[in-house]
Amino acid sequence: MNSATRAASSRRRLLIAAALATMLGAPLLLGGRGAMAALAALPASAFAAVLGLTALSWFARAVKLRLLMRRIGLRCGMAHALGITLASEFGFAVTPAGVGGYLAGVHYLRRAGAGAAAAAMVTAADQLLDAAFFALALPLAALVLSGGAASHGTILPWRAASLALLVAAGLWLARRPLARLRSRRLRYWRRTLAAHVAAWRGEARRLLAGGPRWLAVLVALTALQWLARYGVLPLALALLGHGVPFALAFLAQSCVLHAAQWTGVPGGAGGAELGLGAVFAAVVPAADFAAAMLLWRLASFHVCLLAGAMAIAGLARHRQPPAAAVADAPRAG
Repeated sequence: MNSATRAASSRRRLLIAAALATMLGAPLLLGGRGAMAALAALPASAFAAVLGLTALSWFARAVKLRLLMRRIGLRCGMAHALGITLASEFGFAVTPAGVGGYLAGVHYLRRAGAGAAAAAMVTAADQLLDAAFFALALPLAALVLSGGAASHGTILPWRAASLALLVAAGLWLARRPLARLRSRRLRYWRRTLAAHVAAWRGEARRLLAGGPRWLAVLVALTALQWLARYGVLPLALALLGHGVPFALAFLAQSCVLHAAQWTGVPGGAGGAELGLGAVFAAVVPAADFAAAMLLWRLASFHVCLLAGAMAIAGLARHRQPPAAAVADAPRAG
C-alpha cells in the first residue's frame, strides 16, 4: 500500500469516526443529561420495537431485490438477498452522499452472477421504484399535513418555513457538486453510459415483462420499506410520550435527510440531527427529542453498520456461481 492509498484510507477512517462522534454529540448538545436519562428509562421492549421496525424495512427491500434478481435469471436465496441489501445499506451509510451503496449493490450482484448491464439495471430499477414512491408520497404527506392546519394553529406555518429553510440550506451546500456537473469526468461517464444503452434496454424489457401484478408487488414492498424506515423516528417519539403526525415526521425526514447527504458527511451526521431538531423544537422538549434521536440513530445507523459489516463478511465467503449458471438459468415468469 503506497503513501497516497494509506492517506486516503486514513481520511476515510477519520471521516467515519467524526460522523459517529457527531451523531452522538449533536443530540447531547440538544438535550444534555436529560436525553440519557430519558433513554435509560425506556424498557427493553421499546428498543426491540424500534429494531424490529428497522429489520422490517431491510426485509422488504431484500424481498424486492430478490424479485428483481429472479427476473434477470438469478436464483438467489433470501439470506443472500438480505446480505446484499445489508452490504449496500452499509455503503450508503459510510460514504458521502451514499454513493457507496450503489457501487456495493452492483458489485455484489456481479458476484452473484449477473452481467454488468443486468446488475446496473437491477440497481437502477431499485432506485427508480424509490423515486416513484417519494414522488407520490411527498405530495400526499404535504396534503395530509396541510389538512390539519386548523388544529396545529400557528405551529404549522413555522414547520413549513423550517422545512423550506432546510431544503434551501441543502441546495446551498450542494452548489459545488451541482457546479461540477459540467466537468470532463461527467462527460466521460455520459459517453460510457451511452455505450451500454442497448444492453440496458434489453435488461429493462426483461424486468418490465413481469406484468402489472409483479410490478404492484414491487411497489407495495417499496412502500413498506420506506414507511417502516421513516416510521422509526415517530415510533421513538411515541415511546417517549410524544405523538407526532406521521405525515410531519415523514415529510421532515425526507427533506432533511436528503439535504444532509449533500454536506458530504456520511449519514448526514450532525446536519440531520440539527435539522430535525429545528423542525420538532416547538412540539417536543429538547431532552426527549434528543433521546429519540439517539434511539433513531442506533437503529438506522449503528445497527446498520454492524449488520452490514457482518453481511459483507458473509458475502466474502459466498462462492461466486460460474458464468454459465446465469446464462443457462430459466427466465423467471
